[in-house]
Amino acid sequence: MGEKNDRTVRMRPEDLPDPAATRIADPDATRAAATRVAARVPAVDAPVTTHMPGRDGIDALSDPYFSPAVPADLTTARPVVAIESPVESLPERRRRLPRWAVVLLALLAVLAAAAVAYLTYENELWGGKTVPDVVGLTEQEARVTLENAGFAVEVEYRAGDGDFGTVLSVDPGEGVRSDPAAGVTLVVAGERVIPSVVGLSEEEAKQALYDAGAANVQVTRQSSDEPAGTVLSVSPAEGEAFVSDDEITLTVAQPYAVPDLTGMAEGEALAALEEAGLVGEVAYVESDAEKGTVVESDPAPGAEVAGGTTVTLSVSSPYPASSAHLLEYFDAEPEQLSRYLADEGFSLRYGAIYVSGGNAHAVYANDVGDVLQITNSPESGHYDGSSDGDVLARGAGVGGVRLAFSEASLPEGGGRESEAGVRAIMAACGFEGLVGTCTQDDVMARLGADGDWHFICAYGQQGDYTWAVRIGGYGSNTGVVAMVAPTTHFEEQDLSRFGGSVCEYVAYIDLFTG
Repeated sequence: MGEKNDRTVRMRPEDLPDPAATRIADPDATRAAATRVAARVPAVDAPVTTHMPGRDGIDALSDPYFSPAVPADLTTARPVVAIESPVESLPERRRRLPRWAVVLLALLAVLAAAAVAYLTYENELWGGKTVPDVVGLTEQEARVTLENAGFAVEVEYRAGDGDFGTVLSVDPGEGVRSDPAAGVTLVVAGERVIPSVVGLSEEEAKQALYDAGAANVQVTRQSSDEPAGTVLSVSPAEGEAFVSDDEITLTVAQPYAVPDLTGMAEGEALAALEEAGLVGEVAYVESDAEKGTVVESDPAPGAEVAGGTTVTLSVSSPYPASSAHLLEYFDAEPEQLSRYLADEGFSLRYGAIYVSGGNAHAVYANDVGDVLQITNSPESGHYDGSSDGDVLARGAGVGGVRLAFSEASLPEGGGRESEAGVRAIMAACGFEGLVGTCTQDDVMARLGADGDWHFICAYGQQGDYTWAVRIGGYGSNTGVVAMVAPTTHFEEQDLSRFGGSVCEYVAYIDLFTG
């Protein structure tokens, strides 16, 4: 091209606008940048331009890309026209952080996360809840405490000897973090209870009781139709509470068998048979064994029998060997005497009870004329007043016995007023131990009495008893009387009038006052 005469504005590259600035969306920033450029443009004289016939290059561009510069415009700031550059700008290069800064930021992030985790864990926002202290509380108190903390609660009971209803332990333990939904188990002290043992074998029942905490197990045997060794009952009963030191008694079945009752009193033997599940039947026999005791049984002792079997007991007769065996009346029970006298044909004529001591005063007679009295004063045959019925059958005791023989019941020779006659009566009555005799001469001389009295009186001692026999009477009448009472009865009498003689005392009271 030829040399141009116009003056061209030259700009340093650094003064050229950044193509990327054409994309600035902020118009204020654009205007500010334009103002800065215009301020650096020097004022020049407008050249004289000569119209050239053709345009090329920039001059060929039309608005808005180019318009010829007007001198006046060079001193006036004009808005910058945003022109999209045909050249794509490179992306702005970002500045990278140093590696130590990255590490520091990561560490801070980890520490922050740990702090958040710790605080939320400590406040039990996660990781479960702490099991509260409940050992020693009652079951209800512990349950409420745990449920208020959000835990599901289960209860197990552990048998013991005290602190019933108190929490012994908790699982998980106190202070342990646990998932509330998983729940906790309370172990609560409970009472020991007698387990079900009836129907078990003896050994099984014992083991069950030991497992339940019993330490004192006893066993008793009872006859039963159940198999031998089967537990029939337990005391205390099943389901009842106990402590380990309590005595627990098992009643265990054994076959029915006749117990050995030899020597036992009749009543005791019958009770033993009933307890053994058997029935007793008594047959009285004459025996040298103590009266009223078992001599033998049928079936024999030890025999196995069925429940309810009748066992016949042979019992030494509790009754007198005869109605004249007066000493034996003291060995019999009053009720037995009442039955015995009825069996022997005696009928009650009079009955009363002494106010002092409660003994019987009863008078019986039989069809042949024998008169028997149960009395505290057998030396006298006197009685009167209204009868109070069968006082022996009501249990009134025996203080003494007097028997007035009828002629029909006298033993051979028993009516003779001699020592031989006395001994005949002694034999009939079972008396022994003759001490002495006296006659009417002894008594009447001592008392200064007279009359047609005739008699012989004898007395003796046998064990703790004193007996007496009087044979004789007044005029043509002769009677025979035998009597017996505890020796203490005669010792209590005033015998001074009779020279201390029991014989003379008995004869006088019997004949002269009775």
